[in-house]
Amino acid sequence: MSAPLVVAPVVVGFDGSTTALSAVHYGAREAQRRGSSLRIVHAFGWPVILPPFHAPYDQHDQGPRAAMLELLAQTAHEVGADHPHVPVTTRLIDGSPGAVLVDASRDAQLLVLGHRGLGGFAGLLVGSVAAQLTGHARCPVVVVRGDHPSDGAPVVLGTDGSPGANRAAEVAFEQAQLRDVELILAHHHPAGKGSAGAAVAGNPGFWATVGDPAAGGLGAGTRYPDVKYRTEVVPGDSVASALSAFARRTSAGVLVVGSRGLGGFRGLVLGSTSRNLIEHASCPVMVVPAVHDVD
Repeated sequence: MSAPLVVAPVVVGFDGSTTALSAVHYGAREAQRRGSSLRIVHAFGWPVILPPFHAPYDQHDQGPRAAMLELLAQTAHEVGADHPHVPVTTRLIDGSPGAVLVDASRDAQLLVLGHRGLGGFAGLLVGSVAAQLTGHARCPVVVVRGDHPSDGAPVVLGTDGSPGANRAAEVAFEQAQLRDVELILAHHHPAGKGSAGAAVAGNPGFWATVGDPAAGGLGAGTRYPDVKYRTEVVPGDSVASALSAFARRTSAGVLVVGSRGLGGFRGLVLGSTSRNLIEHASCPVMVVPAVHDVD
């Protein structure tokens, strides 16, 4: 008799903040789509100073560890009531947020974070911890931003034909299939750099990655035949501003990008472009590690 298939969980980094709670509910919806469990993880460290007054976890009649354990249990109960078919577990792990969450990503299929936090996660996505997570996580990372669009919002993939775009395309097609929505393949073209259409048409890597409708579909498109997709050339001075504006204009449900790129996407995750996307995108941003990063 074969052993039952173990489905990797969706992991959410949680610190008690409002944005972290939003990330938990986002993660629960993702777990429900995927038929997986939800794991809520808090990286615990003793504060050097007292936490902000009236912070959700600031229970003056308890120690910080006991208060957080209670809050984790309460959060798991609430999200479980909203998503009764999603098994929910919690973990409090001693350590820094970056190290704890990178380790947690090793057996996760998705890591979800709020874009702002309190306590150990304060400033998480604007400093070295952000680079650590998006550069070293072993699974896709979603940074939850904005109001979550209603069902039917398209998935937008930012791609440039680089090898790292292959894995991002695979994940984006999977997302579109899970959500039963359209996938829009957005290729950035710098303003004033000639014909955008000609630039994309002359980029064989782009078409090999995302699929060429004229050739009957290549790349990830052949593995998701039920996903409807189209390509769009997105002009703009910078990748981040162009993709942010395009995601807003199309009311995207999630913006997917790879962690490595060529041309305008070079250094996407570790430089100013990634910070701008995370800070200004109107929707959740999913960063997908390159294949060689997860082997």
